This record gives sequence, C-alpha cells and structure tokens, in this order.
Amino acid sequence: MRVRLFLAASLMLILGSCSDMNIFSPRLITNLDDAEARWKAHNLTKYSFTQRRSCFCIPQNYPLTVQMDSLGNIASVRDARGTTVNATSVRTIAQMFADIRTLQSRAEASVQVKYDSVYGYPRSIIADPIKNAADDEYSLETSLVR
Repeated sequence: MRVRLFLAASLMLILGSCSDMNIFSPRLITNLDDAEARWKAHNLTKYSFTQRRSCFCIPQNYPLTVQMDSLGNIASVRDARGTTVNATSVRTIAQMFADIRTLQSRAEASVQVKYDSVYGYPRSIIADPIKNAADDEYSLETSLVR
C-alpha cells in the first residue's frame, strides 16, 4: 500500500512539473499576457540588459547596456565603448510590453515578437507602426544580462 501511495505521489509530482502550472519552467511563449506574467513572476530588481535597435533613426554605437534600479527606473545606459549615453533611444522591458500591446491593438500596425522562454521578456520585436508609411519600421533585440 505504501509503495502504491509513493508511486501515485511521484507520478503527480512528475506530471505537475511538466505542466504549464510551473511559471518558471522554460517553454515557448507566444502570448503577450503570458509573457508579461512570466516576467512579473520573476520579480527581478537591479538587473541589466543589452539592446540593439535597427531603424531609420539616429545611429548609436550598439549594443547599449541598460542598468535598471530596484524601482524599475533606468540607472544608466552605456554604449558598446562603455560611454554613458542618453536613455531616450532605450525601451525598458515594461515599455516594450506596453509598445507591443499598443501595436497589437492598432489595425494599421504590424508587430512580430519572440519572447524569452525563461523570463518572458521580449527578446525580439519587429514592428511596423504604420504599414503603408516609409521609414517607420524598427526592430529591437534584447538580452537579459542580470
């Protein structure tokens, strides 16, 4: 009887760890709400990430390394040479989620996103805010440094 109980409990543990109930297990994420929930569940503070932007915009010396403080504010932004730069061209992870939500709600826009399978943040965004406008397209590649 104890063996059966042990086997049943073990099976439930194994099945439970394979399900989507475990928000921290790596898996393909395609939905904005799921990705944002995963990001928030990790509750990261004082982290950094790198970001590359490709667009018809002012050239930067990419990638940029962004340091976030414990309140979710940008503490510093440095270019590839280590020089401090203005944060205006950076999109924080919270801003990227908001941008994606806005673009998805607009009929005249298109956006393709790939989310990180562990943390849920947007790793890749390819956006065209106005489909028939020239030179408004951009892409962002983001990597968490921690």
